[in-house]
Amino acid sequence: MPSLNALASGRSPQATGTRRFLAVASLGVLGVTGLLLSPSPAAVLAAAPALAALPAWVQRAVLALNPLLLVLAAAALGAVCAHRVGLGSLVAGTDTRLSKPQTWLQALGWGLAVGVAVGALDRLWTPWLGEAWQAWVQTPAVAPRATTLAQGLLYGGLAEEVIARWGLMSALAWTLLRLMGPQRRGWAIGLAIGLSALAFGAAHLPALAAQVELNAALVARTLVLNGVGGVVIGWLFWRHHLEAAMAAHAASHLGLWAVQVGLGVLVMA
Repeated sequence: MPSLNALASGRSPQATGTRRFLAVASLGVLGVTGLLLSPSPAAVLAAAPALAALPAWVQRAVLALNPLLLVLAAAALGAVCAHRVGLGSLVAGTDTRLSKPQTWLQALGWGLAVGVAVGALDRLWTPWLGEAWQAWVQTPAVAPRATTLAQGLLYGGLAEEVIARWGLMSALAWTLLRLMGPQRRGWAIGLAIGLSALAFGAAHLPALAAQVELNAALVARTLVLNGVGGVVIGWLFWRHHLEAAMAAHAASHLGLWAVQVGLGVLVMA
């Protein structure tokens, strides 16, 4: 288990706060560009006529502004908190260990497994989610596309990890350690992983609500499926580093996309 201040663990606060911020923020900003790959949601445009009147590329840029600000704020928060609780990043210089191939294989393996499991469970859950949801998932707007996968790899794999893990999980871990004391470090880190995973799931609800009317089953489905993935990815962040969490999150989108494409082929066969 990584300690708070043992340099032998490879977690070092020696990188300046500016470097920690800029290095991670650059990855997050790159991730936000993934939002520019897909058309703006029709429901959002219908609710905002002024936005709908703008050129498509401007629409996407406007919708990417809030995520960009969140990424920058989370990069700053993590730059202050992460190294203080033993959470590291390779690019930020707070994890100086050489990453073994097994680290990346473990991250990719867990990510693929999460994506396949989430895709399968989502399919099994569909009959209990209401007619509106069942009709919506059959529309062309949610069909798996290469652009959908690219957006998941970039925005999900990079930007969401900066927000949910580097920023939120690090801040929660720092706060809980201050409240609970270093003797309960395991509990504090575990709670930080769980709470950040729950918040990660809840963060998907507004976008979902813009597409389809929410009900209790849909809310539970969104919290559980995203939360389970968030716990696994948060564990990888704690166990290894931010980049391992990013690799796992990106791989989960690849696994989910593969399940969606495979199910689509089966339906059409």
